[in-house]
Formats: sequence, structure tokens, C-alpha cells
Amino acid sequence: MQTTNFRLLKEAEKIVARRGAREASLVLIQGKFGIGKSELTERWASENGHAFIRAKKVWTSRSMLEDVATELGLSVRGSAKDVENRIAQHLAQTMQALIIDEADYLADMKSAAKLETIRDISDVTGTMVFLVGMENFPAIVQRYEHIASRVARIVQLHPLSLIDVQAACKAKAEVALTPALVDQIHRDSKGRMRHVLNAIANIEVWAEANSWTEVDVSHVKGKPLCADFTGHLAANRGG
Repeated sequence: MQTTNFRLLKEAEKIVARRGAREASLVLIQGKFGIGKSELTERWASENGHAFIRAKKVWTSRSMLEDVATELGLSVRGSAKDVENRIAQHLAQTMQALIIDEADYLADMKSAAKLETIRDISDVTGTMVFLVGMENFPAIVQRYEHIASRVARIVQLHPLSLIDVQAACKAKAEVALTPALVDQIHRDSKGRMRHVLNAIANIEVWAEANSWTEVDVSHVKGKPLCADFTGHLAANRGG
């Protein structure tokens, strides 16, 4: 299932692969919570042979390097510099791209030490590094000019369009959904993939319990399809 956002990632990868400056190898991927950044980029990594790592709040520079090395199948023995050199040597040989999700944990307003280590690796190897963060992540990176100068492209991911939601329902739902219900899922989810998937799961449970072979808006009238980040339920009330 290739959504609009998936196509944006593919386009960015092609453009950056043809970049003139070898050291400009960082790509920032930004977007609101809940629109499916993690699922999208992990699937993209799997389909293209990229290494996918999810950053952690508790990361130190050392533990970050160990997690990257482990994902690449490398030893974590020796000093932090030993591990970093091992990673750099591997990437220089394979040119395997790195995708780091939750990249907001790599830098804040006070320090960018972990992001500087990633920049050092990309500088030495020329491999592309895709950093996936929230909407304000590029603004944080911009505070560090020596890192910002390495950014080749910023990709803005968007909430799912109606066409994207139609494709998701067709690919994921195990029961037939009418066009009107798919429209309702798109409105209630506000284009957030997480909510779309929750809505599909809810509908499948109701369909199985009631032996519905096709589900329409009338079947789920008054039932909560999705929940927003405040916990408030979005329900199809009809009319």
C-alpha cells in the first residue's frame, strides 16, 4: 500500500541520492503525531534494505552506537570510538541508509551530542541518514548550524487523504466497507493512520459479532470509531 507520504519518501531518496555535496546526507522527516510516521518509515526501510532504528529517551551516545551496531549486525565490543569506527566502515562499504525514528531524542535546545555523532558517521561514509521527528524537529536542528548545513532535504508528511484511507481500508479491512463508511473513517480519524487502523479493528469486531458481511454507516451509528489524543471519542452520529 503506497500512500502519498510513501511516495514523498521515495522522491526524497531519489533526489538526495543525486546530491552534489557528498556530506549533505541528512534528510529530516517531520509530521504530526499519529499520522503513521513510524509504521511508514519502518515498512519503507524493510522494503528497501535500509537499517531502521528507533531512538530512545534514555540513550547515551554509547548506547545509541550500540543499538545502531546491533541493528547492522556488528560487534559492540571496545570503546565507543571503536564501535563508531566499526559502523562507519560497514556503511562506507555497503552504503546502507539509516532511518532513525523518534529522532527528537537526538537533540534538544541544550545539546546535540548524539546528533553530532550521527553527522560524523554520515560525513565520513556519505551514506544517507533519514531522521524522523515531530513537526518542530527541523527547528531544533536549525539551532546547530554545523549540523543544519548537512541537511539535504526536509520532508513534510501529511495526514492521510481520502484516497489514502480508501487504500488502507481496502488493504487492511477483512470485511467490506461501503464508500460512505470509508468517508466517515477519513473524517473521524482526521487522516491519522493510527486512528484509521483502530477504526478498522473496531468495525471488524462489530461485524463478526453481528455476522455483517458488509458494513455501512447505519450499522455503526452512535458507535465510537476512533479516539483522538485527548481520549475523546469520535462517533458517527449520522445525519
